[in-house]
Order: sequence, then structure tokens, then C-alpha cells
Amino acid sequence: MNTSNAQSVIETISNAFAGVPQPDEITLHVAEAQDNYDFAGAELHRKKDFRGPWQEVPEQHLENCQYALSYLDPVGFRFYLPAFMVWYLKNYQDPNKVKLDNTLYALDPYIDDQAMKKHKEELFALFNPQQLSACARFVSFLAHDATGMTDEDFAARIYLEHWHLFDSE
Repeated sequence: MNTSNAQSVIETISNAFAGVPQPDEITLHVAEAQDNYDFAGAELHRKKDFRGPWQEVPEQHLENCQYALSYLDPVGFRFYLPAFMVWYLKNYQDPNKVKLDNTLYALDPYIDDQAMKKHKEELFALFNPQQLSACARFVSFLAHDATGMTDEDFAARIYLEHWHLFDSE
């Protein structure tokens, strides 16, 4: 891994998402619980969540809630996605930490599935141009990864299909 490139992407993400507000409704542990069909215990799960800036979400929370991105609303998605992207860039080469490429897969625009495409457009509706550009840089970095530790073919496909439009580099 070219650490300077990864570090550059991390800095881009950090700058683009600085000050993003934390969600009150669908938080990290609430979303993870929904992956386990637990829709009744939101208050209990919300108490497990870290309160503060996304940059300080404990890595253990991210590692334990890798399925949460699929269940977040737009506010939660914009708050937690940068935390997951930074965590992923720091850890994707460690299969003991990163079980699946869920962070990368969360950026799938679903070009050929109109219902999912609409859902993704709703998730990204709160993102500003700098935030979309940071996502594009993340996808581009992984598309060019040669370690075999990420799904670089998938990253290359979604970059060419969609994310290149937002890449300001």
C-alpha cells in the first residue's frame, strides 16, 4: 500500500466531512441491530453509540458494525461513511479487522437497478461537492490498489460508471 496516497485520501475525507452533524435517529448501533432484524430496541442500541465528531468514533465500534452502512438514513450515512472510509483505508489489508468490503460496496451507485439507484441518490442527497469528491478519491485509490486485499475490480467498475464524475483530482 502506498501510505502517502492513502494518507492523502484520508486527509481529503477529513477535510470534506469536517463538522458533519451526528444523527439522532438511526445511529451506528441501531443500524447494525437492524441488520440482525432487531427493530424494537433502538433506544437500548443508541445508548451504545459514541457521541461526538465522526473522527472520534472508536475503531472497535466500526469494526463491530460493518453491516450498519446498509441501514443508515441520509443523515447517518453522511456522518458514518467518512469514519468507515478512513478506518477502511487504515485496515483493509488486515482480514482480522475488515471482514468484507462493505465500505466500498456502500458506494455502489447501482446504475442498472432503478430502485436501488434511487435509494442511493437519496442517501447521497446531503453530500456537498467536496464530500462527493472525497468519495470518488476513496474509490479511485482502491481501484488502483495492487495488494489483492480489496475488490479493486469492483472499485474500478463503479469509478468508471459513476465516481469519476466527482473526482476533482
